[in-house]
Amino acid sequence: MEKNRNQRKRDTGTRRKVYRLILFAVTLGAVAWFVGINAGKLSGYACRIEAGAVLLAFLAISAGYLARFAAWTRLASFFGLHAPIMRGGRAYFLSVLGRYIPGKLGLALIRIEAYRPQPPEKIALATGTELITALSAALILMLGGIASAPGIFPVWLKWTAPAGIAVTLALLSPPVLHRIAGTVFRLTGRERPEDLPGAISMLGLTALYIVPGLLQGLGLYVLLLSLGPVPAGSYLTVTGAYYTAGLAGMLAVFAPGGLGVREGILMLVLPLVVPRESAIIAALLLRLVMLAAELSLAGIFSALAARGEK
Repeated sequence: MEKNRNQRKRDTGTRRKVYRLILFAVTLGAVAWFVGINAGKLSGYACRIEAGAVLLAFLAISAGYLARFAAWTRLASFFGLHAPIMRGGRAYFLSVLGRYIPGKLGLALIRIEAYRPQPPEKIALATGTELITALSAALILMLGGIASAPGIFPVWLKWTAPAGIAVTLALLSPPVLHRIAGTVFRLTGRERPEDLPGAISMLGLTALYIVPGLLQGLGLYVLLLSLGPVPAGSYLTVTGAYYTAGLAGMLAVFAPGGLGVREGILMLVLPLVVPRESAIIAALLLRLVMLAAELSLAGIFSALAARGEK
């Protein structure tokens, strides 16, 4: 009977992998089709790409990632997790690259190794808290982008956005947060930890995670500016679009690193602000710039950490 149960688990796991591969292939195919039907007009916009704008976008995206690492370091210290800056940076940026690897277990272990001898459960709790605060910051930026959009969305939606921000902040309060944590840990059969951050700490951490959002939104905004005119006052709207796409990519577990999903959402949302051709090229360029920043930071911190360990 145990053998049959294990076989059913393997079959279920295989089916899930197949479904994910199909969804991933369909997503990439849809993005490729959308790019293809607009290919005729893209060449004229592609000629406008400036090396200086790409470099500036790379620096803004890289600064955003460094700000995220600084926020993580502050959050980790709340749980008593400390590591030399280079070793901690290596673990952090390798775990960022882990988004592109199915399973991600190996790179998760790198983060655990960086903070030994602290127990893995504490590191997992800090990582879960990071996810909550980063998601809250992304929601605030997304809703802020809707509220500040220059005549794009209906008035009722723009007025609803601040209410959504208020609800997001309310979810960070200790009673609500502890109830959510209790439910999650009860479902996983574990005891709920009592050392979760308080309301002020959660608000402060969320504010820290808004900073990298503003920097990385700036990277996308610079790319769009290099391709053509962008309506005045639309920086927050572009940043909101960036994080809308980022949230969709995070939820799409079938797509490594949100590949295809992020680009598809940007290609659908950004034409509300800029020409469709600018949106397509900026979305594709953004992925390349992000990957270059992630690889560069992971390589730099890995090299410096290895030198320090000699």
